Amino acid sequence: METTGSLASSNSETVGSLEVEAVKRKSDDVGWDYGELTIPNNYDKIKCKLCHKSFSGGIYHLKQHISGLRGNVKPCLKSTPLDKTKCLQALEG
Repeated sequence: METTGSLASSNSETVGSLEVEAVKRKSDDVGWDYGELTIPNNYDKIKCKLCHKSFSGGIYHLKQHISGLRGNVKPCLKSTPLDKTKCLQALEG
């Protein structure tokens, strides 16, 4: 019986991580290179892969965070000049 419970637990963890990966793959937004969903299918809650800061506001706020734009979010202290340029260009359109 414990084996079944372990398998069920493993399967649910796998499904959860697959959902997050599927969301990333469907979007070609550069922001997903720098962030990940903290809750699968909740596109508003994002965690920065560089500094591990979590915040709401979606991928738009993540790109502001990485690019260093002040206002809605604090700048990421671990983003490189290349990271900043990529996200700033994505924000500008």
